[in-house]
Amino acid sequence: MTEFFLSTRLPKILGSTDSEITAQIENTAQFINRISEIDPIFKTWYVNNATSSKPPLDYPFPADKAKNYLFKNRKLDINESILLWNAQLDNSQYASFRFDRVGLLMTFEKVLETEQVIKLFNALLECFKFEYIYLNTDFFADINVFPHRREITSICYVPVKIEDNYLPHLYQKVEVENNLNQGTILVFDENWADETDELKKIVQENSIALVELGVIPEAGLPDGFFNE
Repeated sequence: MTEFFLSTRLPKILGSTDSEITAQIENTAQFINRISEIDPIFKTWYVNNATSSKPPLDYPFPADKAKNYLFKNRKLDINESILLWNAQLDNSQYASFRFDRVGLLMTFEKVLETEQVIKLFNALLECFKFEYIYLNTDFFADINVFPHRREITSICYVPVKIEDNYLPHLYQKVEVENNLNQGTILVFDENWADETDELKKIVQENSIALVELGVIPEAGLPDGFFNE
C-alpha cells in the first residue's frame, strides 16, 4: 500500500518558553479533536514512546495526563518531538503524528476521500500557521521537477489566493481565511491518489505554474528560520 505523508512547512521555528510549549500542546489537542470525526483512523490517539512497552497505551491523548507528560519531555529537551499514534497495528488502519519545533508530519496508508483530505487540511490550518502543506508520497517525490523545492503534490495548500484559471489543471479549490492562515487548498485531479502517467503530467504542469508564482518553499530551511 502507498504511504501518505501529510507534510508541512512552518514560517519559523517554534518558541521554547513555558507558555509557548503549552500553546503548542494545546494546539495539537485542538487539531486531534477536530480530526477525530473525519475517519475512524483518526478517532483515538496515544502518546508514543511512553512508559509501557507492548504497546504504549497508558497516555491517551489529549487527556491531561498525556499533555503533562509531553510538557515535561519538552522541558527536559526543547527539541523533543510530540509523537502520537492511533494504536492500530494493521498498516491499512495505522496513523501516526509527529510535531517538533521545525514541522509537523502525519503518516497513514488509508486512501481518504477528497473531502476528508480537505477537512484534514482545514483542521491543520485552523490550529497552526503554515507556509505550505502537501500530501506527499514516494510517487510525487520521484516526479518532482524542481528538486530544490518542496514536492508539489496533487493536493496542497499555498498561502495565496489562486484564481480559477491560473493552473492548467484544477479539480477543486477551497479558499482559506482565518486568524492564522489565508490561502487556497488545491486539488489538481479527482483521482488525486492514482499513480498514473496522467497524474504525473497534471502535477508537473501545475508545478511549473506554482513555482513561477513563487509559492513553493525551498527544500531547505530558509535564512532566519531559527530566529525565535
